[in-house]
Formats: sequence, structure tokens, C-alpha cells
Amino acid sequence: MIAKRKQVFNLMDTNGRRNDVINAIQTYLSILNEIQTEKHWNWDCVPKSAAQFEFYKQAVESSPDVFKKHGNYDSFITELDKKENWKFKNALETNHFSEIKKESGKYKNLLEFIDLGIEDRARHYTSNLVKIGFADEKRNISESGKTLLYPAMIEKDELEKILPLDSANIVYLRQLLKLKIFDSAKEKFYAPFILAIYILLKKERFSENEFLEIIQGFSPYSKIDDIENYIDSYKEGDVVDSFESEIPAEFKNDYKLEKSVFSKYFKNQKSSTTTDIYFTFYNLLFDFSKTVSEQSFEKLLAYYKSEKDILKKAFGKGKEIFKIKDKNISANDFKNQNPQIFSGDLNKNLYAIFYKSKQLDAIREYSDTTKRIFKATGLVSFENGYAELAFKDICNCIFDIDELKRNFIGKIENQTVCESYDKYEIGMESYFCSVKTVSEILNYDGQKISQKINQIKTIYNETDIENILDIVAEKRNEEFKKFIFEKYPVQKVKDILALFADRTNDNKIKEAVNPDANVPTIFEYIVGIAWFYFSGCRINLLKSFNLTLSANFEPLMHAGGGHGDIVIYEKDKVVMLEVTLMNANSQKRGEWEPVLRHSANLKIEEESNGLKRDVTTFFIADEFDYNTINIWKAVSSVSLQSSNDKSKFTSNVIIMPVSTGELSVLIGKADKYDEIIGSVRTLFENSRIDFDINWRKKFISQII
Repeated sequence: MIAKRKQVFNLMDTNGRRNDVINAIQTYLSILNEIQTEKHWNWDCVPKSAAQFEFYKQAVESSPDVFKKHGNYDSFITELDKKENWKFKNALETNHFSEIKKESGKYKNLLEFIDLGIEDRARHYTSNLVKIGFADEKRNISESGKTLLYPAMIEKDELEKILPLDSANIVYLRQLLKLKIFDSAKEKFYAPFILAIYILLKKERFSENEFLEIIQGFSPYSKIDDIENYIDSYKEGDVVDSFESEIPAEFKNDYKLEKSVFSKYFKNQKSSTTTDIYFTFYNLLFDFSKTVSEQSFEKLLAYYKSEKDILKKAFGKGKEIFKIKDKNISANDFKNQNPQIFSGDLNKNLYAIFYKSKQLDAIREYSDTTKRIFKATGLVSFENGYAELAFKDICNCIFDIDELKRNFIGKIENQTVCESYDKYEIGMESYFCSVKTVSEILNYDGQKISQKINQIKTIYNETDIENILDIVAEKRNEEFKKFIFEKYPVQKVKDILALFADRTNDNKIKEAVNPDANVPTIFEYIVGIAWFYFSGCRINLLKSFNLTLSANFEPLMHAGGGHGDIVIYEKDKVVMLEVTLMNANSQKRGEWEPVLRHSANLKIEEESNGLKRDVTTFFIADEFDYNTINIWKAVSSVSLQSSNDKSKFTSNVIIMPVSTGELSVLIGKADKYDEIIGSVRTLFENSRIDFDINWRKKFISQII
């Protein structure tokens, strides 16, 4: 990624930025993958290709809770449905534009319309994949991007295996360790995540605001002689102190600025009214600076107090603009105590202050996305206003703090992995787009890796690395249990479960759990916690989830990979939970086949491994499609084939539907957990011949 001088880098384009960043990246990558691998459409705009239109169409459809307003798209679809535009509509659906090209003049307005607010947004949204290295500039999915789509492709190195992170966490960790922000000359670089790890290794914990300001505010143009001292002495807002603004020529005088000139530079993109407030404030400042009197002072102070929030953000970096040591201060003393504004030329001073405040505002705005992407590594924790490094004892061994210090900023020509920007970042074969393990990225040879592992063994007083993996995993699981008990007591889980029945509660649900995740992901997470309580808190839920979690155990996204949502392994049985928010009308189309496939494959896998554990699937939803659940019940008596190995078959696949309301009641029946699961199996085994259409209703009434 290249950043111009004075430009604040960002990891997600402003157009289309959203809270569920990680889910968005996964969704965009999946849509792009379908367009490329199933439709085989080239990434281009109409009339060369329908790929960009198709991408935007699917993005809107996949996230209706995010894309609530899409006026241009709606208007375009209305135009497309008109009789005279049937050829254009057909071309979009088939990706054949020969007829449209012949009559390009006839469709000129449609061609212009489709690019404005539709195809251009598709380019914006997919640029986020390029920034993180999941696609190249031509939107071809990179090898790194494929590992996020297909977690089974990931081969962890010896150091990665020690960290209790899932596959998606590892993918983000690798990409962020490789991430470099380059200058316009493509020679100097800044590696934000390398600096992040350095800071969090050096400090026990760091103020979240200060941490993000440093990470987001640095650039390849930054010049820091002593980073250690800089971090130790850093105070909120300091990052912009070294920023130099170019004073406009119109400001290089001591005349009062005309509003037209003032408004040209003191802009607020969101509101013209705010610019008016700036201008009124400026006039009062100017009048006071020229005529220092108690009257002009009172007017200035009164207006400042009335619009303090807006003015602090614009001219005070979010803090008080003026220093007032005494509430009875005189006008002259006030002027003397605020030289940053009144010493020298007011116009120049005010512009410089405004510029720095604006830059700091951009840093804080963009850092929101950076924070969310950092969380996806599972390595950086943000809690209670502080940033910390998870698994710090292991990280202290894996990362060399002196190497991090030397390599967070530098010149590409001095790097061992690539000698030029193009080889590092451009194209599918570039270093950034390629799959590299943490050891490779840190440039560790076999001897170095062995040295790091021995350090970890010493810390844990263990000679067997497998024992260490078990210790780390068990510690993490115990921490997760404690987290559940503290943040999600039984009644809260029941209350949240009840909210999913009404999709107008989505914002409440996200606020109660995690705004970074989408509601289907949160549903899966809460269902898992409810089942944890139903099991008597005995299952290893952390290991059972197919979710990617943050270091703070927040759900971020469903990890995918073609497996069940939650698979719980115990000595005598395997329970799989398949969860959905699809209504009854959509379940047959969206859930019938995958749930049956996952269930059959899991049972066949257990049998192929010679294990005698009972396999039972529970389908959790708010309501059920009558035909779907009865079909599942019926097929339990027939032979089913594995989708992974066509030579393998099984029978008596059990899929038991349980509603969210019923699950809420089951939470209180933990003492009968094994008995209830056993009775489900008995139900299916005893009713293969005589099929009772009321089988589910009768059974549920018996156990609840």
C-alpha cells in the first residue's frame, strides 16, 4: 500500500466501511471467488464484463442489515425492468454484451448509470481485499486469500502451532506481519503491526487511544530518533505534533479572512453549518486579538462555551483549546497564556492548529478499522480502554524485540525478502500475496526456530512440546469458561436468545455481544454458550466452535471450511449443532442439503476411524419448515453416501430440531443432559417403521 506525504493510511476504504470488518472481508472474498471460479467472469465493468455489477448485487443481498440504502442500485433495477431494456438485462445475467456494444448509443444512459454508485462501489469494496493482500490489483484472489476461504489449506509452522489461534487468526497474523505502508517513491516503508507487537512487548499494557494513535499516525515519512523514549513519554494527541502544514498563501497576512476564503480551507465534509460555526469563532478570535478588551474576551468565551464540542474537535485535538489558569482571568492574561493562538500571526496559527486537529481526527477515524483487523489475529487484546498482547509469555519467545525495533520502519532495498516494492506487493507472485508462515516472515532458519522452541520449553518447564500445547489450550479453555460465567450468566443468555425471533432486535443483539460481528455469527455463538450450560458446563466449547474469536473471546466470523457449526467431541458421543436464522420458508432451500451432508459426513468419519461414539445432530432455529424436519426424520432409516468419499456409506443419521425457546428451557435441565440426548437416539431408532407426523411435538412435550 502506498501513502502520500501527509496521508493517513487506512485498511478499509471509507466508502463502504462497516463495523463487521472481518465478516465483510470474508463475504467479499466469497463473492469474488464465486464470480471467478464458478461464473468465470473477468473483473471488469460493463460492457466488458458484468463482474463488478454482480459483485455489488451480491454484496447488497448478503448484508441487508448493512446496506439499507442503495438508491442508485434500486433505480437502476427499475430501469432494467422496462421492456425496452430487456437486452441489457439479459446481457447482465449472461455476461454476453455483443448486442449492447452494437447499440452502445442506445444504452449510453444505462452504461453511465451502472457505474455511478454500483460498479464504482464494487471496486471500492474489493480494494479492501487488495490492501490486506487477499487479492491483487486485478482482483484475482491471492494464495493468501485462498487460505482464508479454505482453512484446510493452512499448514502451521512449529511456532504457529504453539499459539492457541484458529486458522483465520493465523491468516490475519501472517498478513499483518507482512503489511508495509510505502512512500510515494516506493523506497521507504512503515510496518504498523511490527510496531504494534514491539510496543505491546515493551509495555505491560498501553492506553488503547494512545496505542492506536501511534500505530495509525506513523507513516514511512515519520522520523523518530528514539522510539523507546517516544513510547514511554507519549501522551494522547502527540502523534500530530511533528506534522507540518503548508500555510495557504491567503493566510500569510494579518487581515481578517473573507468567508469565501475561510470556507475553502476550514472545511467540514459532513456539515456546512459546522463551517459557519468555525467562521463565527474565527471572527471573535480575530476581533479579540486586535482589540483586547473584557468585552471582546467575554464574547469569545461565551461563544466557545456554547459550541465547545465542535470547536474542541476542530481546533483542540478533542481537548480544551484555551489554557485558563484562573476563572477570574483578565483579557490580557488570557492572551498571554495562549501564545499558540495569539503569538504572531493568528491566521497562520489557527490554520496550523486546525490542520493538526483534522489529521488527528482522521487518525482516530481510520484506527477504528485497524483495531478491528488487529483483533482478527487473536493476538492483540482491547479491553477496558487498554491494548495488550495475548499469550505474552509465548510471544516474548517467538518475537525478537530488537529485530522488531529495527524493522518497523526502513528501506525496502535493505530487506532480505525482496529488493523492490513491485516484487513485494504487486501481482499474484508478490511476497505480500504469497503464503508465508510466521517463521518465514520473521526470517527464522531451522536453528533459530529450535532456539525459540527451547525458550518456550524452559518457560513451561517441559521437554515435550505436545505437553505445552495441551497446557496452553487448557489454560485458554479455563479462561473462556471464566469469561462465560462473568459476561454471559444464564439469564442473560436466555434474554439474548429471545431477541433473535425478531430481526428488528439486531442492533440490540450486536450491542449486547459484539458490534464487530454479524447477527448470524452471534446467534451461533450464543447457541453454543446456551448448550454449554445445558451440558452442565462440562463440554470444551472453545474447541467445539467453528468460529473465529478475538483475544477477548468475542465472536468475529464463522470460519467456514464445510464443517458443522459446532461439533462437540466427548468420550462416548459426538454432538453437532447446526444453527440458522433462516425462517421456515427459506430452510428447505438453504439448510436441507448442507445439514444432511454435514451430519452424514461426520458419522461416516467417526465410523471410518473405528470409533464407536454415537453421533447426534441438533438443528437449532427459531421456527421450522415442516417438510424439511420430516424429511430429515424419514432419511434416518435409509443409507446415505459420504460427499468426501463416494465409497463410504452410513445409516441412521439423526437430526433433531430444537427451537431457541426450547433450548432456553433445556439450559435448566443440565442434570438430564445425557438422558435427553439418549432419548433422542431412542426416538429415531424406535420409529423407523411407523411414522407419526406429530413425532417432534410429542417428544418435546415429554422432555420439557
